[in-house]
Amino acid sequence: MHFELTPALIEGILFCMENQNARFVVDAENSFVMDEKDTADADDSGGDRYIPIPEWHSSDGFHLMECFAAGFHNPLVRDALQLSLTQGKGVFRAFKAALSAFPNAEKHWFSFKRRRMRRTIVSWYNALREQWNMEKIGEEPDETEDLFSEDFIFRAYETNDGEAVKTLHNICRAGKPHGVGDPVLVVETARHEFAGFIAVKRKGTDLYICNLEVHPEYRGLGIGSDLCSRLIQTVKQEHVSKVYLDLPVEFEGFSRFLYRSSFKPVATRYCLMTDTLADAPFAGVNPSRE
Repeated sequence: MHFELTPALIEGILFCMENQNARFVVDAENSFVMDEKDTADADDSGGDRYIPIPEWHSSDGFHLMECFAAGFHNPLVRDALQLSLTQGKGVFRAFKAALSAFPNAEKHWFSFKRRRMRRTIVSWYNALREQWNMEKIGEEPDETEDLFSEDFIFRAYETNDGEAVKTLHNICRAGKPHGVGDPVLVVETARHEFAGFIAVKRKGTDLYICNLEVHPEYRGLGIGSDLCSRLIQTVKQEHVSKVYLDLPVEFEGFSRFLYRSSFKPVATRYCLMTDTLADAPFAGVNPSRE
């Protein structure tokens, strides 16, 4: 007995797939999902009216969580999710708790999970159509947009962004502000949450990028490089001869973008934390002999 895979039927199957306490079937005659035990007294003279829905076990859900966590670009979110998956008993609850700390990631998790489960349903339905000697239906194409990106809005800095800039700078500097240049560009999410900014100082024809700061939740998505690229495009018309950027060692990976954008290293800065010095006299060196 044939049936059509309608949007309403897909929703019903999705809802039942994760219920591990019962077995469900599709009533092909009426195109809806029902508990298998309710078919006991129903007429099924042809033997093909009730078709089990795709199997979905807790191991499938765990594998889905693993794939999502491993593919998340933001290292802060990725590490938190992967740590939750090592909890053993209560891993699903731990994963859910970890996600709740990152609303942006949580939104993408639901989208990712739904798309993967729909793909399972389409594969199951196509296997049935093959048995029915019918042509397979096409699977939904993968989204070309990065799964873990967000619709970000880049715009010029406005005076009323000042407080958001200070707050983000304080977060990025771990409560130890280092000073902010003159903000020129900011970025926010589609929900108007402040996500990052770039600030500069100008000396003659030289431009110094003083701050390139992105909220920890949105790092790893290319926002910093996009801010920098947009700044470079604007300075080409402003008679700037050189653009400088000091790169903290913990963000050394950003140097790949800088090289691609024709930046060249011109100096190496070293820092000595004097509170780490031993009591013994400092063994100095003569630079002229090195």
